[in-house]
Amino acid sequence: MEYPTLRFVFDRKKVASKDKKGLVQIEICSQRKRKWIGTGVKVYADQWDDKKKVVRSTQSVQLNLRLGSMMAGLMGYVNSLIQRKIPFDFEALDLYLKNSTEEDSFIQFVSKRIEERKDISEGTRKHHRTFVKVLKEFGKINYFHDLTKANITLLDEFLRGRGIKDTTLYNYHKFNKVYINEAIRFGLLAESPYMGFKVNRGKSDKRKYLTAEEMALLKECDIPDEKVGKVRDLFLFQCYTGLSYSDMYKFDFERDVIEKEGKYVIFDRRQKTNEDYYIVLLSPAMDILRRYNFRLPLLSNQRYNNYIKVAASYAHIGKELSSHIARHTNSSYSLKTRNLQRLSA
Repeated sequence: MEYPTLRFVFDRKKVASKDKKGLVQIEICSQRKRKWIGTGVKVYADQWDDKKKVVRSTQSVQLNLRLGSMMAGLMGYVNSLIQRKIPFDFEALDLYLKNSTEEDSFIQFVSKRIEERKDISEGTRKHHRTFVKVLKEFGKINYFHDLTKANITLLDEFLRGRGIKDTTLYNYHKFNKVYINEAIRFGLLAESPYMGFKVNRGKSDKRKYLTAEEMALLKECDIPDEKVGKVRDLFLFQCYTGLSYSDMYKFDFERDVIEKEGKYVIFDRRQKTNEDYYIVLLSPAMDILRRYNFRLPLLSNQRYNNYIKVAASYAHIGKELSSHIARHTNSSYSLKTRNLQRLSA
């Protein structure tokens, strides 16, 4: 039985120069047939040596590790055929490559785990999906062998170069650590590349909220557009209750509200944290509910945030409103109410 020969081929299409990169491929030759497998490694003409592989590059070590890992995997596959006395064919190789690529891909592992996890809310899941998009844009962490301290450092520089806030940058690294630690538990990775690498949490921007005067302007302004007017009411309902958009979206008066000592109280479970909570419905919130026969006129989060900005322009409020600002407004309002109650006691 004949078995294939394998070798690295650089710039097969003859496009590489000092200014343009060429692709490194693995050539598999068997019975006068050839197949070329892309490695994802691209370097300039003066950065390739047939014996040493990638040279004169700041990423020489990582890229050569990647090339070595891919070649070792293919050689291991061929050796297993030899040991089992199974003839080689390209169709079986294609099937092996498909399966091994999926197993070796860190990005595919993360994407799969995001959808499989039962311990995160849909809102958190969306943030993790955004992190996967960032990893793909970064482009240097695709496979498990790409998880090196050097690439983590480059990822950090990449994020900072995009002007991402420290708190968001910290969260991206936190998400990355979560799936790296899962990969270690699954035996897919030996150790974390974050060992000895520190990321500062940073400081959050000062919370924005509406003052009592601004709330009055929003409440009393004339809004001729019916949809924008409804969104104004939803925003005010958030201000009076402190509900997040996701909790407001699933709010059902008949199901979630109980009457206690003459007051109406929301008793439900947070969508994000899955924790129980209760909120006393103030009279302004009840007025809004009565206006809509206790069924809030809900719409998508994106449209909600777009329309509330229009509502702010009608009220001549110079702040860019969002559902988060409504929650912050409620926190500020509740704090002031408690302070006033203490002073009057």
